[in-house]
Amino acid sequence: MDRLPTNPLSATALRSVLDQLSLAIFVFRRERLIYTNPPATRLINRLRTKYHIEILVMLLDHLAQSRDRSPQAGTPMALTGHDNEPFVVHLMELRGRHGDVAISIREIGTDISAFKDRYRLSRREIQVAELVLRGYRNRHIATTLGITPATTKKHLSKIFEKVGVDSRAQLVSKLA
Repeated sequence: MDRLPTNPLSATALRSVLDQLSLAIFVFRRERLIYTNPPATRLINRLRTKYHIEILVMLLDHLAQSRDRSPQAGTPMALTGHDNEPFVVHLMELRGRHGDVAISIREIGTDISAFKDRYRLSRREIQVAELVLRGYRNRHIATTLGITPATTKKHLSKIFEKVGVDSRAQLVSKLA
């Protein structure tokens, strides 16, 4: 049986691995950003251009709050940007790395088309599911899609049945 090497990866090897991930990765040393992989750079630019949001400011605030609360390592937290764009943020302290902290960000619902295909959702059902994911209530979903609240409720019932969930929270969990 092959064993993993006991010595840690070199910084160059680690950077090479992180650069290949599709997940946005940020590494901070105290309050200074020391690394971003290409998806993180794209996320920074997209949020800055589209919404005028500085994700780095949000991350530094999250980092400061997490240090004040001393959460368990790896505990995910949801961050919401402009227009309720949802993200799941994981924070992990890197041992032996001068107090370095790695933060990964995953956009919720980025694989919505795969979700649609997997559960055979209609175009309208996927629209409703996406709005639920963004935190919209039935009345707001109805207004946004130009349908009645009763129709929204029917779509949600069908979605719950197809996906095999009983609540909005379970649906969001499956989507995330």
